[in-house]
Amino acid sequence: MSSRLGIQEKSNNTQEMLCPCCGGTILRQAVQCGCGARFVGQPLDEIPIKVQRLGPAMTSVALLALVVTASLVATKWLAFAAVVVIWSAWRAVRLARRDAEWYGGYKTAVATLSLTIAASAALAAYGIAHIPQALENYQLRQIAATEAAMHHVANLLEEYQLANGGAYPRTVQELKKETGESLPADYWDRSIKYESGFAARADRSIGNTPMSANNFELRSAGPDGIVGTDDDIVMRDGIIFTSSSVKNHSAVQQQH
Repeated sequence: MSSRLGIQEKSNNTQEMLCPCCGGTILRQAVQCGCGARFVGQPLDEIPIKVQRLGPAMTSVALLALVVTASLVATKWLAFAAVVVIWSAWRAVRLARRDAEWYGGYKTAVATLSLTIAASAALAAYGIAHIPQALENYQLRQIAATEAAMHHVANLLEEYQLANGGAYPRTVQELKKETGESLPADYWDRSIKYESGFAARADRSIGNTPMSANNFELRSAGPDGIVGTDDDIVMRDGIIFTSSSVKNHSAVQQQH
C-alpha cells in the first residue's frame, strides 16, 4: 500500500506544466521558474467556476422602482404596470428555485414579489372604495361644463339687451342675427333650450312660470336627456337653479 502512495506522489511531483510568465516547462511542484517567476498558490484545476446570475431578481427590483416613480411623477394609473413587476419577480423566484447554483437573489425576488402584491391589493381596495366619489366628481365636472356654456350665453343676452332697449331676443334666431353666435350645446352635446319673457308660458311639467320681457331662461335636459326631470340644469336671468327649486317656486307663485 505504501509503495503505491509513493509512486503516486512521485508521479505528481514529476508532472510538468507551462510557466505563465515565460512559457517554459517546469515541474508542477516547483517553487519558482528559471525566469525568476515565483508561484504564490496552487494552479487552478479545469473545473468551471459557476457565477450566480442576479439579473432576473435585480430586473424585478428595477421595474418596481420604475413603476413607483412613474406613478408618483406622471399619473397614478401607471400603477397598473405592477402586473409586469409581479410577473418579473415570480420568474426570478422560479429560476432561483429550479437552479439555485446558477441563479441567485431568491430572497430579493420573494421580497419584491410580496411587496408588489401587497401594494397592489391595497391600491385596488383604495380604488374600489373611492369609485362613488370619482363618479360624483365626474358628474360635477359635467354640470360645471354645462353651466359655463350657459354663462357664456347669458353674457351674449346681456349684450343684446343693452343694444335693444332692455329686452331679450324673442327667439334664438334673433340672438344669432345680432351676435353671430348660436347657442352652444351642453356637456352631453344636446342643445340648450332658450325661452324669453315674450314666449314664456305656464307649463307645470317643465316648471316654467310666466316671465316678463326682461326675463330669460336657459335649460339643459341634464344627464338623462329628458326635459322636466330633477336633473335638469336651469338658468334664469343669469342665476343657476335646480329643476326641483324651479318647480317649487312655480307652485308657490300659482298658489298666490
